[in-house]
Amino acid sequence: MRTKAVFFDLGNTLYKYDNEIEVKVFHRVLLSLGIAKSLGEINMARARAEQEAEDLDFASLYGKISGNEYWYRWFSLILKHLAIPSDKIARLICSRWFDHLDCSPFPEVKHVLSRLRQMGLKIGLVTNAYEEEISIILGKANLELDMFDVIVGTDTVKKTKPDPEIFKYALNKLKVKPEEALFIGDSINDDYKGAENVGMKAVLLERMGSKTKSVDTRTINSLEEIFNFCI
Repeated sequence: MRTKAVFFDLGNTLYKYDNEIEVKVFHRVLLSLGIAKSLGEINMARARAEQEAEDLDFASLYGKISGNEYWYRWFSLILKHLAIPSDKIARLICSRWFDHLDCSPFPEVKHVLSRLRQMGLKIGLVTNAYEEEISIILGKANLELDMFDVIVGTDTVKKTKPDPEIFKYALNKLKVKPEEALFIGDSINDDYKGAENVGMKAVLLERMGSKTKSVDTRTINSLEEIFNFCI
């Protein structure tokens, strides 16, 4: 069946964002507040916070409470393991975060989106990020909101990938069947398997050089390659 819509993940698909970048941004924000902690210290504190968050089932709050409140609690956990009084500092980190985050898109992104539009395909964005964050990131990346026919964040349907509901919501908004849609993302579980589980054709973006172990997985190294699947 002919492809009618192409959906994208956001982080590490349209722009670079991972745990290493989070640590670096945290470091920059602390420095802007006059607090000197090494990248190693922050990385260790983040790892400890992640373990504590897992014990507290912290991830279950994502999308169900406001973005500001979620990130305030997460930054407070990291600050706790850095032995830094957290309340005021955590709020300041929230307010300054995007001032220190580079949201530049990968080089081919604008061309690919423009070409898809010229082909008459619908374009969607489905990401485990809050709607407000998505808007800020796209603005800083000079990617207009109207480049996408639908934008679905974790607080849009109070679900996160790979939950089927977040994919189904996006499909319904564009009035396309799962088999008419292509999904591109960098996570084998959240993006690839999540999309395939609802009947979409999925493609795994291995931009960072990592290689999947499954020979059955459709993979690309650049978004320029997705046109091989838009048939």
